[in-house]
Amino acid sequence: MTVPRWRLSTAAFTALARGEGGPEVVRDLRLARRSRTSLLIRLIATAPEARPAYRLLVDADRVSPGEVATVLDHPSVGAWAIRTALAMRSREPARPAELSFTAAAAAIRAGLPVTLDFPPAEVFALPTLGIADPVTLTHTPMPEVALGPRTVQIDTWPGGGVPPELPIATAVDVDSWRRSLAAAWRILSTDHPTLAAEVAELVTVITPMPASSTGTTSATVADAFGCVFLSPSPDPETLAVTLVHEAQHTKLVALMDLFPLVVPDRREIFYAPWREDPRPLAGLLHGTYAHLGVARFWRTRPSLTAQTEYARWRQAAYTATGTLLTSGGLTPTGHHFVTEMAHVLRKWCAEPVHPEAEAAARTRATAHHTRWTSRQPH
Repeated sequence: MTVPRWRLSTAAFTALARGEGGPEVVRDLRLARRSRTSLLIRLIATAPEARPAYRLLVDADRVSPGEVATVLDHPSVGAWAIRTALAMRSREPARPAELSFTAAAAAIRAGLPVTLDFPPAEVFALPTLGIADPVTLTHTPMPEVALGPRTVQIDTWPGGGVPPELPIATAVDVDSWRRSLAAAWRILSTDHPTLAAEVAELVTVITPMPASSTGTTSATVADAFGCVFLSPSPDPETLAVTLVHEAQHTKLVALMDLFPLVVPDRREIFYAPWREDPRPLAGLLHGTYAHLGVARFWRTRPSLTAQTEYARWRQAAYTATGTLLTSGGLTPTGHHFVTEMAHVLRKWCAEPVHPEAEAAARTRATAHHTRWTSRQPH
């Protein structure tokens, strides 16, 4: 397989730092992540037990590169590749023969016969295809739902690979997810078309989580690029802004593949205006960037609730940029990135909102900081 090198222009980098970019720039980030996955698979293929699978993957790529790209873009493939490559590099137990599952999925999608030996697996799952019979390779397709112009899979990761701290729903009401995502998409596509286009470009898999008693729980995993872990949302607007929030995390994950933004091995922790626990610098950067997107979403929505959310999160994100810039833990590139964020947020903080919204946001921010301060050791 050919592995292209990806570059990002200064203009694109600056646009991303400002929370912008649009679908074209976001597509470049997705392609860059695919390039990383391809490189990792080439490394894994140096193991003798992975070579037959790699040869089949190369053959599939010659016949149908688009189908192979779909498989390589699947979040479980990226997560497996980085986990396996790191284990091989550190000479820890690794299972490079599991490349056969990725190769088989690519070959089936490309219309090629599959004659591979597969390693033992508790669940025989083929990425993008679903659970399969290990002999015939017939498979039960994963359920799909529309996310605007694209189709995303509902994937509960039957083959494993999800961090243990992330609970996965044991039962999934696909029809309910279809209705919820369609309603959220109508808000995004009608009122926030650029954000909608970015979400559609980035999200390939939804992994349902159990319902949350506090609203909506969501997460992204850096190595599972394109997957949003998501609990059911109480209303379409909440789901829409949650998708924007997680798309911001996804953008930053890919960007940090390309550019070192944070000095490594820093152990300091910092106050985050949206968390009950202190965060390391990289976590604070992620949260700040996510809330830049959240503020952008609420900025143009007319209700008093929306104005309150806008006032709350623009100021929280701007405060966090100050912490980041004075931390001493950013690289020169990271300092430039955060400076651009701060420039946008500073302007937003000067925009007038309804006095009740401003007061409510300030009260919430003060209460959060007071709560956090009261729990710190004296």
